[in-house]
Amino acid sequence: MTEGPPETDAPHEAAPNPASPSATTSPAAPPMSRAERIFVRINILQAVLAIAGLFTGAVALYAALSEADAVRKQQQAAVWPHIRVVDLNVGRPGEERFDVIVGNRGIGPARIKSATLTVDGKRVKSWYEVIDTLADGAAYGISNYPIAGEVLAPGEDIVTVSVEAKYASVEIVKAFQDLVRAGRGNLQICYCSVFDECWRSDALSRKTTPVDACPEQAAGDSI
Repeated sequence: MTEGPPETDAPHEAAPNPASPSATTSPAAPPMSRAERIFVRINILQAVLAIAGLFTGAVALYAALSEADAVRKQQQAAVWPHIRVVDLNVGRPGEERFDVIVGNRGIGPARIKSATLTVDGKRVKSWYEVIDTLADGAAYGISNYPIAGEVLAPGEDIVTVSVEAKYASVEIVKAFQDLVRAGRGNLQICYCSVFDECWRSDALSRKTTPVDACPEQAAGDSI
């Protein structure tokens, strides 16, 4: 048997190697010129200065706002009013007098916006209405100074009502004193400072409460 020529494998082409020098690569960026490097540095410096300027401005604004708030609080404290209600009985036997006194013990003017008077929890329109219930039809006279709308200077007092035995009986004076000191009567006063900060003073509890604003005096009330 005749043997043919030996079989040979067909030659294979080698795959291109990407890492070989003949592989396609992006051209390298040209180096920056000296002027370009200076320009980049200037831009970076400007950005840093801008950020530092923003920070400094924020700090300065915070300091200014804090100082303004401190000044405002000092101004408010310098004109702070404080209303206090006290009672006083004076006079020898047979000449008794009983007063209800409204005073400003703060360091600034007190602008009294409104006043409310109650007896046994019920609102009354005037001190005369209170004495009427005690006089039982007897004739009497009282001294009354309505305080709503008044401005009290620091240290100033107003005798808002005075019941005196000279113009009313001793029994009426004593009955009025007992009513007030037994806590049956109460006077609430709403007042403001010159900066329109407002408070409500409660004579019975002796508490003063901040309020947003004071109501107007009720029509027909003479307190």
